[in-house]
Amino acid sequence: MATEDLFIIAIELGSSNVTGVGGKKLPDGSIQIEAIAQEPSSMFIRNGMIFNMDKSVQCVSSIIKKLQEQLKRVITQVYVGYGGQSIHSELNKVTKRFDGEIPVSKEAVDELMKENLNNNVGDEDILEVICQEYRVGTQKQIDPVGVLSDYIEGRFLNIMARSSLRANIDNCFSKVGIHVVEDKLVPLTVADEVLSDTEKRSGCVLVDFGADTTTVSIYKANLLRFISVIPLGSANVTKDIMSCQLEENVAEELKHRYGMAVSDLTEEDAKGIIYTLPDGSEIDKGMLVEIVEARMEEILYNVKDQIASSGFGRDSLVAGAWLIGGGAKLRNISKAFSEIIGFDKVRVQKNTLTTVHFAKAAPKNMEDRLLGTISILAKGNQICTSPQAPKEPIKDDFFQNNTVQDTGELTIIHGSSIKNNTTENLDDNQLGDKTVQIVQDDSKKPRKRKGPGIIKKAIKKLSEISKSIVEDD
Repeated sequence: MATEDLFIIAIELGSSNVTGVGGKKLPDGSIQIEAIAQEPSSMFIRNGMIFNMDKSVQCVSSIIKKLQEQLKRVITQVYVGYGGQSIHSELNKVTKRFDGEIPVSKEAVDELMKENLNNNVGDEDILEVICQEYRVGTQKQIDPVGVLSDYIEGRFLNIMARSSLRANIDNCFSKVGIHVVEDKLVPLTVADEVLSDTEKRSGCVLVDFGADTTTVSIYKANLLRFISVIPLGSANVTKDIMSCQLEENVAEELKHRYGMAVSDLTEEDAKGIIYTLPDGSEIDKGMLVEIVEARMEEILYNVKDQIASSGFGRDSLVAGAWLIGGGAKLRNISKAFSEIIGFDKVRVQKNTLTTVHFAKAAPKNMEDRLLGTISILAKGNQICTSPQAPKEPIKDDFFQNNTVQDTGELTIIHGSSIKNNTTENLDDNQLGDKTVQIVQDDSKKPRKRKGPGIIKKAIKKLSEISKSIVEDD
């Protein structure tokens, strides 16, 4: 099949927007985006969780329709990415002893995994399992099969969330009527697209500042070691600014234009007026920066606590900190991160490791805005579209129930919907100058009775005989 037919569809369910992209992987390993659709989601997704099923179905249906119109193809299946406040990791250890020192078999390793999955997690689901090192005797092994030992301990990082998180997503796409090839945890797919193997091996922390949540992920020795989601995000900053009696769109605009994670304003700059309210009161730069700085400080201190809870200090995370998401666009975010959390190496990442092309002209920051969705598409390996199907015929159309036979000089119309032998319902373009002959379909007419039945004839004959007897008496 030609490369142009290998379309992959990815949809990310974010707390601020639902974003869909249609694209294809090129032979050189790059990705070309052919279609983009985005709609706000705050009315039915909160902290990554769908809470209004009807509105979520309407939104996803609209995204699918827009992508189909741009691609001029029918979407048959999609890849879905999600996150959420309830996502967190738990380290679980499972042990097994052998009768004497024997080579560790693959079956023994598989049994450890099965026992880990059977672990009672209450009303939560295990979304992903990241195998950590195996302890075989006194040694740590990534692959323990074949190692001689009388004891093995498997260490598993279980990524968990409330059962309703994934159930609601499955229910939504089922109602839309679109097959989900696979659902992906966006924090994991994004990490693969912004962090190199060297950075994962050396150790680093990836912080995604989302709208409703902030996700902290820690990598060391090429493995995910910890993940946690803080229920605070850049939308909280916007709400704080709205407390100054501002509309949401105005507060969002002021945040992007003047907001700072930590102030570097001079006393004179802080007095600059940036907005005047209808009642005549004014908002200056200093006031706005104080509001933004206070909330970002709270978020960063929570990030610091999560890093401490992981058991990995900044000394072991040699590659430093990588910041992504909308909140990472605030001025001085790197400076604030370094001052509060103590990392010397802090980098704001806006692009993916994979080269991305856009079939049509796109804004300069488009790749940054689509980071999560592109990372989902990069994981796809199944075709998600089929050629455009013909449009469905209009129902109850005249020519659906009647057939037209054109014989050159004579047009014959067969059908039971023609009444009174008239042609008033016919289209002049169909008839032209030709003679029209109406042919009724007798097979659908009720049969005419040819006369009284045998029983009625017998009753009539008896009646005549009775009448004759009475008259004779």
